[in-house]
Amino acid sequence: MKKEVYMAKVDFNYYALYLKKYLVDNDDPRANDAEFINDRADLAGQEYENNRLSGLEVFQAEELAMEVLMSGL
Repeated sequence: MKKEVYMAKVDFNYYALYLKKYLVDNDDPRANDAEFINDRADLAGQEYENNRLSGLEVFQAEELAMEVLMSGL
């Protein structure tokens, strides 16, 4: 009997995971606010992409993206 294996698509967003962990670790009530986390993660991802396209090195673009992600926290 042939066993079928299904691969589920899992979307890992580094910025969303990082922010979620930070919020959980700091007992922030926004840790359960998926919209807040995803919006911030999207902004950080866009910041990273824009900075790479403008010629910044990876570490520079990452630093600026993290500033956007963690702004006000």
